[in-house]
Amino acid sequence: MIKRKNLWILGLLFLAVALYYFFLNPYQQTDFFLSCSFYKVTGYQCPGCGSQRAFHEILHFHFLEAFKQNALFVLGIPYVLLIFYTNFNKEKHQKLRSFLIGNKTLFILLIICILFGVFRNL
Repeated sequence: MIKRKNLWILGLLFLAVALYYFFLNPYQQTDFFLSCSFYKVTGYQCPGCGSQRAFHEILHFHFLEAFKQNALFVLGIPYVLLIFYTNFNKEKHQKLRSFLIGNKTLFILLIICILFGVFRNL
């Protein structure tokens, strides 16, 4: 029963965020979106820069433009969805879940994020 309630809350929260990003354009209405402090201070894009614009583009089915905005965000979506799936089916996919959120995997993801942040600013 608790799982079903959590799933509904998560679904409604995602729907609210998706509607916000669908109807408001981060390219034009910058006052309604978070700005990157790292970019403001350094002038370099962090690994997350462009994620809001990429999410907006995905919601409008502009996948190539979303990939141009932030490739790491687009490529990370299946990974995050797989984590959510294994979270709601812990008994069935315990090994996969422990691999996806294990220390080694998270360390590798951290290295990927750092390298992405460096190479996108070259």
